[in-house]
Amino acid sequence: MMDVRQTLSVISEEANHPVEVKCYSGFKANERPLSFTLNERELSVMDIEGSWFEEDERSSERRICFRVRADDGDLYLLSYDENACSWELKRIWRLGKYLA
Repeated sequence: MMDVRQTLSVISEEANHPVEVKCYSGFKANERPLSFTLNERELSVMDIEGSWFEEDERSSERRICFRVRADDGDLYLLSYDENACSWELKRIWRLGKYLA
């Protein structure tokens, strides 16, 4: 009998560039991302898979990070700089097809 295993191909790449993000603003501004523009294409955020704060004690920079799944099926790491009021795309995980 043949042993067939499938694995999902995942390509992870650093992005580190500014990105335009549309946000939900409830109790506070830019509470969570709803969509973002990448290569002139607007991607909707389907799910927020995680969020956390990062702080730099030397510069007092504080960022809110969101790992999101977009409507193209890929994962993205979006980072919001509270001091500069700006968004950055930090990383992309491109999820491929199953490989035999």
